[in-house]
Amino acid sequence: MAIKFPKSEKYNFTRNLVKRYKLVDHLDRYFGDEVEEFQFIYEPKKKDDAWHPSGHCTPPPSVLYDIATGNVEHKEWGSKMLRTFMVGHFWHQLLQKAVVDLGLAEESAIERQGVRTWGDPMTRAPYHWATGAGDVAPCSLPGHGDYIIDFKTMSSFQFKPNKVPDWAANKYEAQINIYMDFFDLEHGLIVAINKDDSEMKEFEYVRNQPLVDAIYDKWKFVSECLEIEHRPEAEDDAMFDYIDELFTGPIAQ
Repeated sequence: MAIKFPKSEKYNFTRNLVKRYKLVDHLDRYFGDEVEEFQFIYEPKKKDDAWHPSGHCTPPPSVLYDIATGNVEHKEWGSKMLRTFMVGHFWHQLLQKAVVDLGLAEESAIERQGVRTWGDPMTRAPYHWATGAGDVAPCSLPGHGDYIIDFKTMSSFQFKPNKVPDWAANKYEAQINIYMDFFDLEHGLIVAINKDDSEMKEFEYVRNQPLVDAIYDKWKFVSECLEIEHRPEAEDDAMFDYIDELFTGPIAQ
């Protein structure tokens, strides 16, 4: 249940609020006072045999097949990158606390797990399902409705341009669209956080159903390849090149 605060200027959504962003403006006001009783808890991700919106939307079928069969080189992140990941987890939990404290989301909306399965309805065969946890699903934004929220930390170099970093543009759009499908939502926000100075901005997306359908088609194709132990070939990868034409990017602010 969302924590209810006494009405005050800090939590009044209608007074002195610059209407630039749908969520970030509320977060900025929230951090106008010192945050009380916040604990950061880190838990490593659990492994499973599902497709995940965070990393499996954009690779071609041959790469997905290799991921599912374990034929990929294990990447050693190193201590610097692992510390960077910890910073990302910290910001996620702090901002999730903020939206609950502000009454914009229920506790049940935090890290909400979504699932889609296909194949035999009585079983959940390996890589015949997809799952992922939405950062906030849903977040009810005053005057705008329900959104899926996904928080992304960035370096100053990545944050400075007024666009999603090129390397992540398709990856992020695909991820948030699968989340919209998981939770039956039509709108999503990616909230970017500059790790160097804590500045925030947001990118808004409208559900792109053709993209969602195409990603599921690709996952289901790889599922079938796994069943017959056929590694997708170049022509199989080429069948899904059309997905690149389905990305539309965030809507104009």
